Amino acid sequence: MQSGDNESSYWGLKGAEDLGGGMKAIFTLESSFDVTSGQLSDSSRLFAHNAFVGLSSNAFGTLTAGRQYDPTVDLVQQITGDAMAGALFTTPGDVDNNDNSFWVNNSIKYTSPVYGGFQYELMYGFGGIAGNTTGGQMYGAAASYNNGGLTVAAGYLFARNDVDGRGAADLNRSNSVVPLYGDISMYGSRQIIQAAVQYAVGDLTANLRYGNAQYKPYANYGAFNRTETYNIGGAALQYQITPALSGAISYVYTHSSGASSATYNNAGVNFTYSLSKRTNLYAEAGYSHASGTTFSDDGSAIVAAGGTIGSLGPSASTRSQVATIVGITHKF
Repeated sequence: MQSGDNESSYWGLKGAEDLGGGMKAIFTLESSFDVTSGQLSDSSRLFAHNAFVGLSSNAFGTLTAGRQYDPTVDLVQQITGDAMAGALFTTPGDVDNNDNSFWVNNSIKYTSPVYGGFQYELMYGFGGIAGNTTGGQMYGAAASYNNGGLTVAAGYLFARNDVDGRGAADLNRSNSVVPLYGDISMYGSRQIIQAAVQYAVGDLTANLRYGNAQYKPYANYGAFNRTETYNIGGAALQYQITPALSGAISYVYTHSSGASSATYNNAGVNFTYSLSKRTNLYAEAGYSHASGTTFSDDGSAIVAAGGTIGSLGPSASTRSQVATIVGITHKF
């Protein structure tokens, strides 16, 4: 058994105080946990999912501060296959943060109002490393446009590690994330660009996405001695078969280049049945086939790439992997 796939298990508190003139003070505290054991998903944080406060205005937008998602998650991820079926429909190892496994600590984020279908977000993360103004630093931006059934979005994320190799990705991420290769402390910085387009007509929704992720080594880790670049292309299709039953399929192509070179072909299928507005049953399957080479866990050697299904991570060292999941989601 495992906790959550389509959606993570978490509980939270949200609040708002009307300050008058269309202005509100807001806060969100969310704690993720493993429903199979009751343990926190991140033992080092009580509110690992989100923890922020801010001001919201109908006319001027929203300004928040704390631990929160980066702009690409808010505006781009929502129109990709990951929003349809979670981990099985996302990028192997979640190297481009399409499955929102990355949070930003000590951050300030501005979300604009919607202007004729257009919206944008800006974010800066201070890092919080004493004596190091750039350690753990992060900045990002994203924008989206919606017109009828058409939505397009694009975003940028840059995260820097600190001088000890304990990077922003380690400081800010969820402990459940399994990197596609190596230990997270090997990364000196990562840069991610994402773009997506989605069109919905009647009961049918289709989307396409592109991602580019670049990982630079913190230091010379043997084989991992220069920038590793991932190019990702994905497509997903969802159809509302009946008012209660929906089906979705996805395909994700990922190619890495640099000191190593690997190609991942991933496919997934999902069926979701709504028992009520708050409770869903789902069944899904994912397949991954890898070719080429990648890094060993410590970055010291080049090894054969193994199949990796979305953000679930590799379960064996074989070229191909298959995963089947049945589950229930209840919202309260």
